[in-house]
Amino acid sequence: MSFVVNTNNYKAMYEHQKNLYAAAQADASNLNRLYDELQKKMKLQEEQLQEKIAALQTQNTKLLADLQNVERQSQEYQARADSWKGVLTGFEQSIRSLQESLRLTQTQLDEARAQNIKDARELNQITSQLYEKIVQLEALEADRRRLLEQKKELEAKVSGGLLDVPTSPAVVTPVPGPARPAAAVVVGADIHGLVSEVSSNMVTLTVGSADGVEKNMRFHITRGDQFLCDVVITHVDVNQSAGVLELVQQMPRVGDTASTKL
Repeated sequence: MSFVVNTNNYKAMYEHQKNLYAAAQADASNLNRLYDELQKKMKLQEEQLQEKIAALQTQNTKLLADLQNVERQSQEYQARADSWKGVLTGFEQSIRSLQESLRLTQTQLDEARAQNIKDARELNQITSQLYEKIVQLEALEADRRRLLEQKKELEAKVSGGLLDVPTSPAVVTPVPGPARPAAAVVVGADIHGLVSEVSSNMVTLTVGSADGVEKNMRFHITRGDQFLCDVVITHVDVNQSAGVLELVQQMPRVGDTASTKL
């Protein structure tokens, strides 16, 4: 009876152990299957990681090459910048030198312009005096020719016995020209005339002392509505006058209008 019970106990223990073994085998099979799946996943992940590593290495190599190119270009640009910096420094020095030269030139130009204005003023005064003398000389030359003509007439009369020669020397007085009634001159009145002759910087007008013209009087020369210049009178005769040009915008011509008021 005791044997049977022990046998049944061993059998039950065997069955239990067998079941445990079968369960362990099943678990081992499942674990092996899971292990194989994990191995495959790990191998796949490893391959993927290797591909990523290779791609990253390629990208890293490319980035290193790009970095070297950038560094080389940066060095080149830095060298160019240094070169341009030297050029700009030279330009700045040249510009400062040119500015100083320009300042000195401008100063000299201003001095020359001031001297030129002074010389021009003196030249105008000398020219005015010269033309005044020329007009006076022309008037004296006209008087001389008239006296010579009178002398020839007197000599002809003496030679022909038409004139008694006085024993004492007689003073020859120039014969005045034809009498002309003097026009009444209104103070401040406008005097109108025409340009009758133009010679260099000298102009002759068709109005004279009989029209109220006086020395240093200023006439405005116009052509239609256009202002040409001014004439300052330096010599006055009875029927005409002459003067020098000033404020010349355009050279006058014979026939242009002369007036003391614009």
